[in-house]
Amino acid sequence: MIYIFSGPSGVGKSTIIDAIRQKRDFQFSVSYTSRNIREGEYHGEDYNFVSKDEFLKLIEDDFFIEYEKYGRNYYGTSKNAVTDSGNSLILDLEVNGATKLLASNDSFIGIFIDIEDDELIKRLKNRGHDDAFIDERMRLAEYQRSFVEKFHYKIQNKDINTTVNEILDIIYSLEER
Repeated sequence: MIYIFSGPSGVGKSTIIDAIRQKRDFQFSVSYTSRNIREGEYHGEDYNFVSKDEFLKLIEDDFFIEYEKYGRNYYGTSKNAVTDSGNSLILDLEVNGATKLLASNDSFIGIFIDIEDDELIKRLKNRGHDDAFIDERMRLAEYQRSFVEKFHYKIQNKDINTTVNEILDIIYSLEER
């Protein structure tokens, strides 16, 4: 099975995925993005960072299984990441791309991760974003939450350890079927 993690920006998806991968041997699909690299991120590890023009050329070349414009930037998953993955793959996708893949194939399992608004605002501020950007992201988060019913599971990330254990319980129960 391929697990798709999605939810608003800043809810802790990357931290959760990293913690799960420390406990289980999952491959992680490194997405492509046209956004600038942030301090502490590494090309090929956190994202494949490309220019907007390069990203648009990859779209033209039918390189992606899914892609979306999220905020001011593009994000996408290569077709090879999914076809070459085997059975233990985690994708971190924007909600629109995630719901498209979930609708296209029963082997994808969708996990929507969310947090309370006040915590989301705090995390976005800690990333150094200004109020206008945060307002834009909060409107986007509200829109993204409208798709939660399209996912198999919704997890409220109140505590990283509890959240990781809850997701691992889901994965174990699915593997036992």
